[in-house]
Amino acid sequence: MADEGRPEIEWRFGPGSKRAPAWVRWTRRVVALGGLAAAVVGIVFAIQFMHTPALLLDQPSDPINAYAASHSASPSPPDVPRTGLWIEVASLGIALPIRDGDGSDTIPDWVALHYPGTADPGNGGNSYLYAHGLRGMFGTLLYAKTNQEVVLHNYTTGVLRTLHISRVVGRTAWNDTSWITEFSPVPLLTLQTCVGADIHSDRWIVQAA
Repeated sequence: MADEGRPEIEWRFGPGSKRAPAWVRWTRRVVALGGLAAAVVGIVFAIQFMHTPALLLDQPSDPINAYAASHSASPSPPDVPRTGLWIEVASLGIALPIRDGDGSDTIPDWVALHYPGTADPGNGGNSYLYAHGLRGMFGTLLYAKTNQEVVLHNYTTGVLRTLHISRVVGRTAWNDTSWITEFSPVPLLTLQTCVGADIHSDRWIVQAA
């Protein structure tokens, strides 16, 4: 017989074994691909988790509406001509004139105040701007993401300067002034709002460069 004297192949798995049957190899591939797909899904969820502001993770209600409930303000911006310097973040529905602030807790509605002593917006250095945490003002900074466009538009001179959100710092203590005094060799906007109507509530910080 043709097969006489032919050694019988015995399938063994482990070091020094013969090549596994095709079904075993395909099973291994399917398991490996399944593990890879699970890892990819896990990474995607992790990225989404990291891009969700911590404030929103531990507060199921809308924090902007919660702020509005305790802060009496005009529901819409006043109809004023656009002159001078404005800050505009179209993706977050922000368009506010920039005015000089005095560093006090007296903050008008529908303006972004420039903290005294910080760089002029658009110039070299850290420029600190702050406004109320209401929708249409700086409230939507709670949903900011990196690379979103921030425009400094001077309607008097026609000059436009475009920056992009470079860092979502997130929630900070109300008395943490390190973001005001932060040094920057390049134009940097540090944008701040409150996450509560109390003057001692935490702040929310976003930076654009």
